[in-house]
Amino acid sequence: MRHHSVLVLILLSFLLGCPKPPENSSSIENALFALDHVQVPATYTVVDVSKQSKLDAVETTATTNLSCTKLGAFYWEIGDGTGAFGYSSVNGTVNQTTSLLIASASKWIWGAYVLEKVGTPGTNEQFYLRMQSGYDNVQDNKCNVTTVNSCFTNGPGRDGTNNNNFQHTGDENKFYYNGGHFQAYAALNPSALTPALTTYDRTQLTSEIANVVLGGANPDFFYATPQLAGGVQTTPQVYALFLQRILNSNLTISSYLGADTVPTLPALHPSQALYSPFTTGINKEDVHYSYAHWLEDSPQSDSSYSSPGKFGFYPWIDSSGTTYGILARYSTSALAYAESVYCGRLLRTAYNTGVAQ
Repeated sequence: MRHHSVLVLILLSFLLGCPKPPENSSSIENALFALDHVQVPATYTVVDVSKQSKLDAVETTATTNLSCTKLGAFYWEIGDGTGAFGYSSVNGTVNQTTSLLIASASKWIWGAYVLEKVGTPGTNEQFYLRMQSGYDNVQDNKCNVTTVNSCFTNGPGRDGTNNNNFQHTGDENKFYYNGGHFQAYAALNPSALTPALTTYDRTQLTSEIANVVLGGANPDFFYATPQLAGGVQTTPQVYALFLQRILNSNLTISSYLGADTVPTLPALHPSQALYSPFTTGINKEDVHYSYAHWLEDSPQSDSSYSSPGKFGFYPWIDSSGTTYGILARYSTSALAYAESVYCGRLLRTAYNTGVAQ
């Protein structure tokens, strides 16, 4: 009881701004532990009241289901082409305007950029954007350099011997999830895009892609590294704008969601697939890959389109192509992306059914 009384006095003095009573080191440690483990309530906003019950189911899932509560602080948003239906900052430290490294969620943006430039995807786009080019040697941490091409030529790459620009010719026409395919497309420019991005630095890359994909410059969108597959840093608000532009058919990729997919699970498709991040844990997922985005069509999922990032940023468009969602957070956990996918699927189900999961 003595520690409990001290803790109450400390908390009261903190809240009221009064001098706190004397305490020993043990009571200080207990108080700090208690303060550090107070759960911050969600900041939950309903924009479209006609969706109240469905959004309530999402919020209940986000704040009570273990697959979501274990994520710590995260932000979710669900909406359509007109904007957000509702959103919530669970545990309070990530919101619409929090700037985050989104890692592989950058891929969808790159795919949208390329298709906006070429119109109809051809052989090169099928080869590179569906990760079958054999350029699968990029080591992400070797891309903190100045230009698109210097990221491509830096090294050593994934195999520890050759540089990022090494082409494993034996991997051609087989799916291998790696950012090298996209870096090669930008550096080598096989479809002769204008402008060529080969020598572009982060600032030039940011300006060009924001103008094409977002419809103009945006101060909350930039490339932290000149890596097309994983270099973007942005906010949930800006990524939501990107997804809204897809839903509104403002971008060519709107017509190619889930198009021309390739199998990705080596266990089921050994002659067509070599490596997929959807093979972690006990669920070996038979999902497919389209132009720089996933079609989550395994038995464990619902045929939504997505582009989960390494640090847990998970955007999606539902299978009907009418609703988008974002689960935004930053975590260095090795399975941060998979954890966000599993929670995000529950949020989608909760919204679609109106029943908390």
